[in-house]
Amino acid sequence: MELIILHSSLVQVPLHNAAVFGSVHCALLHELGADDAVGGICDLEFFNLPEYKEGVAEGRIANLGNSMQPNIEQIINLNPDALLPSPFENSGGLGRIERLGIPIIWCADYMENTPLGRAEWIHFYGRLFGKAAEADSIFSAVEKRYLELCAKVQNTKTKPRLLPEMPWSGQWTLPGSGSSSTKLYADAGADYLFAHLQGNGGIPLSTEKVIDKAVDADIWLIKHHGKLDRQQMISDTPLLASIKAPIWWCDTSVSLLYEETPFHPERLLENLIAILHPELGVEPEYKYFKELTIDN
Repeated sequence: MELIILHSSLVQVPLHNAAVFGSVHCALLHELGADDAVGGICDLEFFNLPEYKEGVAEGRIANLGNSMQPNIEQIINLNPDALLPSPFENSGGLGRIERLGIPIIWCADYMENTPLGRAEWIHFYGRLFGKAAEADSIFSAVEKRYLELCAKVQNTKTKPRLLPEMPWSGQWTLPGSGSSSTKLYADAGADYLFAHLQGNGGIPLSTEKVIDKAVDADIWLIKHHGKLDRQQMISDTPLLASIKAPIWWCDTSVSLLYEETPFHPERLLENLIAILHPELGVEPEYKYFKELTIDN
């Protein structure tokens, strides 16, 4: 048995009964073969992972409720050896749960500003769950493929102008210059139209401010929960009619984009290169985005 000290908490590893709040980390633990060490999860309604939904339905995994306000009684009943929440900005902490004496291991990997930097946290999670060799092997393959893909793009003569996301409730949130998404777009050989925005996370802008540059886009990349309809988008926000770029979209209600790509950025990079630079002949194994057509 090994010991890890985190923020003055002593954690005995490997973990055997962890409360893992997010589907991103559950997907990684599934790949590592550490499913049996997950005793509870949050935000079940957002899980696209059947093995965890089945675990909750069969009573093997506790449903701990909303990750922002987890069910304290369920956590006490579970008596986990550690809690693994994500320290999202302005979340306000975990309240009374922080006083239960259960070690809290904040999953801050999402704060990394490069795709490989985030993926490298595989090493850490592997050691938490006694899967160091498996984790090291996975990251080695991820890094190798990612760098191979970057090399393919280096000599491309064109950089298609890329517009990501879409407005929601009047605001268009775009990744800032220091975000891992911006780095990924550059590695895929894109000219991201808003790479100049200062910041490490998502930068909210009014739709009016975005449109001036958005009309120049060659590719429009959208993540959307459920079916996407361009005409409905324009009906809801008439300003979008001026954007003529073809839309490539990912239906996050069925796709494993959010679960897989944080620790497998090479899969998303393959997909983006195939969209942006079809002349390179990259055939992505994982196709998260597809071109929006009338038939969709």
